[in-house]
Amino acid sequence: MAMDMRALYTIALTAQRESPTAEEDIKANENCLNQNFTILAQKIEELENRVKALESAT
Repeated sequence: MAMDMRALYTIALTAQRESPTAEEDIKANENCLNQNFTILAQKIEELENRVKALESAT
């Protein structure tokens, strides 16, 4: 069974916090981080379910 990996969202880390769009950039990064964590949590859950299925089959 092939394991597919979905593309994760790019996070931009900048040193400049005083730009006119700094607050919007921070919010966009937080949104991307939340999406990344959701994808990773789902993948971990899938893998845990596969391990449980394999363990119960033996």
